[in-house]
Amino acid sequence: MMSLDRRYALTAWLLLSLAGCLWLGWRQFGALEQRFRQESFITLRLLSQKASQHDAVLATLAASEQSRLPADMLKRLQTAMPQLSAIGFWRQQQWHGDPSGLRPPLALLWQAQQQGQTLLGFDAQQRYWLQSPDGWALLIDPLRMLVQAELPEPLENISLQLRGHRIELLQRKAGASANDWDLSLDRKLPSASQPFRLSSRTALSWDSLPWMEILLWNALLAAVAVALYARHRQRASQQRQQQQDRLAAQARLNTLNEMMAGLAQELNPPLTAIIANTRQLERTLDEPSQREAARDTLLATGAQARRAAALISRLSRLLAHPKATDTTPLDPDALVNSLLFLRQAELANQNITLEWNNLSPDEWPRAERTALEQILHNLVQNACDALQEQGGRIVISGESDGHNYRFKVIDNGPGIPEAILPKIFLPFFTTRSRGMGLGLPLCETLARAQGGKLHVQNAANGGVIAQLILPWAKRSA
Repeated sequence: MMSLDRRYALTAWLLLSLAGCLWLGWRQFGALEQRFRQESFITLRLLSQKASQHDAVLATLAASEQSRLPADMLKRLQTAMPQLSAIGFWRQQQWHGDPSGLRPPLALLWQAQQQGQTLLGFDAQQRYWLQSPDGWALLIDPLRMLVQAELPEPLENISLQLRGHRIELLQRKAGASANDWDLSLDRKLPSASQPFRLSSRTALSWDSLPWMEILLWNALLAAVAVALYARHRQRASQQRQQQQDRLAAQARLNTLNEMMAGLAQELNPPLTAIIANTRQLERTLDEPSQREAARDTLLATGAQARRAAALISRLSRLLAHPKATDTTPLDPDALVNSLLFLRQAELANQNITLEWNNLSPDEWPRAERTALEQILHNLVQNACDALQEQGGRIVISGESDGHNYRFKVIDNGPGIPEAILPKIFLPFFTTRSRGMGLGLPLCETLARAQGGKLHVQNAANGGVIAQLILPWAKRSA
């Protein structure tokens, strides 16, 4: 059964996926609609220019006052106006035109003369005559006004409509399906003599969607979801590990309690015997006849004391801290460079950088070399443990204030919880399952044995600052 967190995560992913797909589709359809409108207006302008050409030709012919039609006029005009099918004029109700078999209705001329303006009339083949009041007329084939191959791709259906006549100029797609999104634009040509209404249509289908972008968007969402889920599982694993660490610490505490109880049980008999023998000696020392008994009592007391000493020595070997003695001025560069040589390669494999900054190059601390090395190694190891899950940076610095010499070990890890910070120097206190809780207490003991101090605190910007304060030696020679 799917957990509640997984259901929430899946719901969030689906909502984000749907929102992204809708936005991508809306953007694509918006761009296609804008392009459709632009191309439709370009087509409208082209047709308007053609209509203006027709009016200009009629006006030019009327102004020429020619008595007869030149033989090659139609061919010359057709090179620039392939839609021109016939040309001619009326004189005394006689038609003079090319070709001679095509002529406009005489009634159209009378209407044009009565109204004093150019009129339009259709023939049986959906062509139309433009008849001027001066007698000149043009036969226009609207199907040849536009070249389909030159029309832009977004346009699928273009038609001209006037007085019940519908002329299909372009028909790339028969019709839109029920699932298509229909785009349309209807505009009237700005021509008084040819007041056609342009109708432009196109349909956007599912194929118009940006499927590649939608696929990439969902792939990106899936990658982010997997990364977040992995991080969630990592955090859950860390929480489980912390719980296990607490249980392990409790187990070590129980073991320590058992060890102390056993130690008390072992020490109580010899100590009780020593006390009893001492009291027996007090009673027998004044009697010469009891000297032999006193000697035996002393021997028994010594044996019990040695037994107690052996138990204490065995525990001391387990828990005792080595002591630092014979402090001398030490070169911090040589000391830390030795540490860098030992640890840098190992830490680099864990994506941890280890650096040394000597802020007082001519100043030396006074300490016992082995003890100081042990302290620095332990502090670096603690910083490494804090960074082992994420990698990071450890900086060792050294400086003198003229009275003390300070080593600082700074990391950029998660820091120490405030509730735990006061307990870190307590023996046997540790937050690591494999730790004994003796590292920092040992370092503190070694620092004090050399006349120094050890402080550990959280940095303001994250991480931990461990500060070792040692006596200052004179400047190096």
